[in-house]
Amino acid sequence: MSIDFRNAFVESLPFPGGQFDVVLSTLMLHHLPGKLRNQCASEVRRVLKQGGRVLAIDFGRSPGEQGIVAHFHRHGHISLAEMSAIFSESDFNIAQSGPVGIGDIDYVLAIAPYCESSVPISSANRRYESI
Repeated sequence: MSIDFRNAFVESLPFPGGQFDVVLSTLMLHHLPGKLRNQCASEVRRVLKQGGRVLAIDFGRSPGEQGIVAHFHRHGHISLAEMSAIFSESDFNIAQSGPVGIGDIDYVLAIAPYCESSVPISSANRRYESI
């Protein structure tokens, strides 16, 4: 298996559409303002192949932050609901989401849908019809 890692600015990825099987976003979304988060998800959706996956991991919002992660990280969070909504609004199907199990870090695994055929089905090819 060959793996090719690439880095780029998320707001305008310099890659043709439908080129990647997987996109990984780690502890980055919380740095982006709201509008740019949506642009990020749209760009990720554009460069993923049909059925491609995005795994986003980031700092969630937890009441009464405590612990080593909270001590060193004080400048931003994104709730699990917000992460899920961002990818859902960009035409992803949310496959899994939840806490990672370390501090307040959450994850969302989303899948780019397969396109439906644009070829019309003629009545001669239909096997079932509603009555």
